[in-house]
Amino acid sequence: MRLRGIAAAADASDGSDEQNSVTTKSKPERKRKSTTKKGAPKRSTKTKTTPQNDDTKESPHCLPRTREEELKHLQSQSNLQIIGVDEAGRGPLAGPVVAAAAIVPTDIPGITDSKKITKEEMREELYEKIISSPNARWAVAISDAQKIDDINILQATLESMRNAVQSIIEIPLIRTQGQVQVQVREKDSNDDDDNASARGGLRELKASSKIYGCYVICGMNDEQGMPIELNSGMVQNENDKCQYMYHALVDGNRLPKDMPCEAEAMVKGDSREYAIGAASILAKVTRDRLMHEYDLLFPGYGLKRHKGYPTAAHMAKVRELGASPIHRRTFAPLKHMSFDDDGNIIEDNS
Repeated sequence: MRLRGIAAAADASDGSDEQNSVTTKSKPERKRKSTTKKGAPKRSTKTKTTPQNDDTKESPHCLPRTREEELKHLQSQSNLQIIGVDEAGRGPLAGPVVAAAAIVPTDIPGITDSKKITKEEMREELYEKIISSPNARWAVAISDAQKIDDINILQATLESMRNAVQSIIEIPLIRTQGQVQVQVREKDSNDDDDNASARGGLRELKASSKIYGCYVICGMNDEQGMPIELNSGMVQNENDKCQYMYHALVDGNRLPKDMPCEAEAMVKGDSREYAIGAASILAKVTRDRLMHEYDLLFPGYGLKRHKGYPTAAHMAKVRELGASPIHRRTFAPLKHMSFDDDGNIIEDNS
């Protein structure tokens, strides 16, 4: 902080010779003031460069694995796998809610809460590093706006979290001979929206704006970080299905019901624990990519820019254009509006 000198006039009525002499001998003080001024720009320069470094690298460091290491020490299990779980998209008026589960054994510099990584290209870069890291395993569950309106946003979020965890545990089973629990496939052209909504944890090859309802995408890497084709029919030992124990660390203060493994909630876990931070990036980037696609399908709302959040510009466009199929009709102010089949506003009581 720069210091400003304040000039004060001395009262001459009571001024003694001694005080006047002190006033005239003020050169050392001027020197100190000038020294401070010379130093100020240097401090200011450092202040300017620090945010730049933080914003671009966030990091030569990543979040710690504090709770993960505690659990592995307490349980003394070399085969214990820690699953980080987080979500993205609870607050927007449009688009899906996305939950991710991640097992990432490799420390990747820059992994932290996705909300603290302000540059979208940086999140994209970290996403690619996560899904190409050695022995990584991940699953991302998507629930669309219709599901959110049907069961509410909290339940849709918790269900997506559970589906993601269930899927990440089942990944080895997909590849085990005679133990195929799920099918990884592309969306059937005959699937209608009702079937899509009822599919629950059905696996898809990739997230897409052309898929409605609830589904999961997942992946797994080998020791070199090369992706393993989950539908390739590769065979593992029959005992692989029970070779791991799992413990999920879930961001927030609630746990989904009927979790397929031991689990605990961790408030602000996405800024405290490495596995949850990695999951937060997978969820955020997956959802952002979907919103970019929706922006092309439903132009005019600015979805690419605000990602469906209730900005003033977004709400103005809703009142002008009506609601698209991906808008959440149970969220205010949309819940106070009536729409026709095409999404046009019939009545607005907001």
